[in-house]
Amino acid sequence: MIGAGPSGLAASKVLASRNVPFDCFEAGTGIGGLWRYGNDNGMSGVYASLHANISKESMSFSSLAMPETYPVFPHHSMVLAYLENYAASFGLHRHIVCGTRVTSVRPRGDGSWEVVCLRRGDAAEETRRYTEVVVANGHHWDPRLPAPAVPGAEEFEGTAIHSHDYRAPGPYAGRRVLVIGMGNSACEIAAEISRTAARTFLSARDAAHVFPKMLLGRPADHLAWSPLADLPRFLKDPALRLLLRLTRGAPAHYGLPEPLRGPLASHPSTSDELLVQLARGAVTPKPGVSSFGRDTAAFRDGSRESVDAVVYATGYKISFPFLEPSVFAAPDGRTELYLRTVPPRIPGLYFMGLAQPSGAAFPLLEPQAEWIAELIEGAVALPSPTDMTRAIAREWLRHRKTYVSTYRHGIEIDFHSYRRALRRERRAGSRRARGAVPALPAVAGLAPAADAM
Repeated sequence: MIGAGPSGLAASKVLASRNVPFDCFEAGTGIGGLWRYGNDNGMSGVYASLHANISKESMSFSSLAMPETYPVFPHHSMVLAYLENYAASFGLHRHIVCGTRVTSVRPRGDGSWEVVCLRRGDAAEETRRYTEVVVANGHHWDPRLPAPAVPGAEEFEGTAIHSHDYRAPGPYAGRRVLVIGMGNSACEIAAEISRTAARTFLSARDAAHVFPKMLLGRPADHLAWSPLADLPRFLKDPALRLLLRLTRGAPAHYGLPEPLRGPLASHPSTSDELLVQLARGAVTPKPGVSSFGRDTAAFRDGSRESVDAVVYATGYKISFPFLEPSVFAAPDGRTELYLRTVPPRIPGLYFMGLAQPSGAAFPLLEPQAEWIAELIEGAVALPSPTDMTRAIAREWLRHRKTYVSTYRHGIEIDFHSYRRALRRERRAGSRRARGAVPALPAVAGLAPAADAM
């Protein structure tokens, strides 16, 4: 197991409960992955004031609820405490080797895997051999900047960082700050900086829907469990658009352009604070950046603003530095994985958490890990590599019709459809393992006509 963040912990819990022997290597000196503020593995982009944008009920693992005493949207320190309690409750620490970075994973001719790791403080690497490898290194740790770079970016003399390195608004007090992006991080960071900055600009290449965290007195993510979730997409999309209009108002009230696509076509951006700061004029929305000058930024509408600092909230690359690209890679943010887990022609290699639902990811991790564990134990069998490859291609065609075609949305899924597909595949896999008539691959429906919030 590579990584002891939420994905690695969920997989560890399932394997441990089934008495499957395993080692879990974590590069940092503590568990929690991106939820560990200042994680010394260098992979956490959590900033000091960050709170979850998913409610505690929706965010909990299926086997352990978050404490009732937690607020609806817990602070990052509470999420870390929850993960530490999860590990302690299921006795996972004895399987986790912290302070150990995996530097190489290579397939061997006999079907096993050679794993090279380096323990912190050791001069020499250690090589081990395993029958299977589970990759759980996350997908929010390798900052992605605009490529190609914005013209003139190298001439800009102000400070420029990726949101991964943002920690607090103090350094931006009294300055003119440009935040680039329209995802959750961009919205929340722009809102926070605007409280002390001289001016704050939020530049978005494309118009996006901004959801309030609460809708009709309930957390917005609870809509995934409401009657709205069961509507077909052609009804749910306008229904959700109407609900946003009634509760939040028109985007024009905040100076935002009207998005061309429906609320379900992209990953939701959620921020009450941004909407307030836009309404107050503390944040000024701008279109995409066309170029930089020494101390200015020009925008696609022809306007130009003086800028002292830039925060690129432009997302993350999906990276596996321990795997050769010839073994596995995710070009353009797209992963060729059956049910987002299995590379069809690489036996013994599995991926955890490489699926981005529009709601919470935690509840999907244990079911995914259960399937992996059943595959390792031989309780279920996979379709043929050819059938898995065809299923991936069909799913990708549906994905392109459902979501916007950007790097960020390469691993976007529907929560409910993915969970149903996992259940179907586990049943079909059990029949295959028993030698029954092979069932069709169960990937259909990951990007269905009825997407969830």
